[in-house]
Amino acid sequence: MSQHEISRKLNISRNCIYQTINKFNKLHTVATKPGAERRSKLTDRQKRAIKLQQVRDDTLSLNDLIRYVQTSFNITVSRRTVSRILNEFDMFSYVAPRKPRINHRQQYSRLRWCYQHLSWTENDWSNVIFTDESNFEILNRKDRIYIRRFRNDLKRFERSQPRVHKCGGVGIWSYLTCHGLGPIVFYDGSLNSDKYIDILDQHLPTAYEKFLPQSLRKILLQQDNARPHVSIKTRKYFKEKKINPIPWPANSADLNLIENIWSILDDKLLKYNINNTEQLKTALKMAWMEISHDTI
Repeated sequence: MSQHEISRKLNISRNCIYQTINKFNKLHTVATKPGAERRSKLTDRQKRAIKLQQVRDDTLSLNDLIRYVQTSFNITVSRRTVSRILNEFDMFSYVAPRKPRINHRQQYSRLRWCYQHLSWTENDWSNVIFTDESNFEILNRKDRIYIRRFRNDLKRFERSQPRVHKCGGVGIWSYLTCHGLGPIVFYDGSLNSDKYIDILDQHLPTAYEKFLPQSLRKILLQQDNARPHVSIKTRKYFKEKKINPIPWPANSADLNLIENIWSILDDKLLKYNINNTEQLKTALKMAWMEISHDTI
């Protein structure tokens, strides 16, 4: 095969083909000689300095590090060079996880709540009904879908996660105890005090009778500090029905066990083909029934 044919087949210049063949004829190898590689602009010490800057402040961007190198070492480097150096130290870019913004008062309130319940036994927690509501949309899932693909895969955008603004959805309410899940309750629109009281009036008696031991009559209700939960009307209802809500620290959804159920439920919806609200309700009911007691 001629050099021209090799060049055309491999889409490589004829000069490159010639140089490679000539090198092989002389040295009987095409490998690069030790020490003949392109030397790095930065020394090992300078690379460690870049790493140290990133460790001290993990929010520094590549452009920030480029400016640091130019200022400290009077060397101009590219974003790719800085990124490669960080990768050599096993430092890669990730999306920072989101969390609620908690002020000092809320931090103190959370810590005090944890200390107050630190000595609670399993029997104490068995008297608690964990309640919450959540919204589920027809197309938009709460959790991210992770995919693995080749770097140069041309079909990489076909597996994107669609997001639709105002695609419709439903609100659900339920409760969780150490004895199992309560029913899934749907409500339309935003939850207000009247809707919330109606839900509690219909479903809390069942929780008392079915999920909790009859001998334990002091039942505690867990709820967050959403407006319908702490309104004057709702507090009056609690007083009339002798319902004892647990004081709950603000911005502390992560302390509520039922939040994990919403995440599990959302994951299970991925296997259903949902195109309208009725299909969403049906899928939610089926997914709800799939959650076993062992999962809880």
